[in-house]
Amino acid sequence: MLASLFRKPRYKSFSNEVDGKKLKSRSYAGTEPIDVNRIVGSVGRCQRDNTLSIDRSSERYKNVKRLLEDMAHMPPIKVYRVDDEYYIVDGHHRVEASKEIGKDFLDAEVIEYRYH
Repeated sequence: MLASLFRKPRYKSFSNEVDGKKLKSRSYAGTEPIDVNRIVGSVGRCQRDNTLSIDRSSERYKNVKRLLEDMAHMPPIKVYRVDDEYYIVDGHHRVEASKEIGKDFLDAEVIEYRYH
C-alpha cells in the first residue's frame, strides 16, 4: 500500500505512441483548462522506465510546487492531444507538482494531432 503512494507516475513516450502512424492533420486548438489526470505522456522527457526526468528535490521543482499551492498565476503548459490523451511538450514540472498536490486542472495550449 505505501509503495503505491510513493510510486512515480508512468508516462508514454509521444514518439513511441505515434511511430508508424500516418499523420492526417495537426492544428492549434487554443488554450483551455485540461484535467491533469488525462496527461499520459511526454514529448522528449520519458526515461526508459516510463517516468519523467525531473528532480523533485531541486529548487526549481520546489518553487513551482509552492507557486501552485499559493494559486499563483502561471503560464499555460503546452501539450499535444492525440485521441483525447495529452502529451507534455512544456510544463513537466508544473504537471508533476500539480499531481503531487492534488490540483486537478491546468491551463494548456493544445495542439491537436490526428492520425489515420
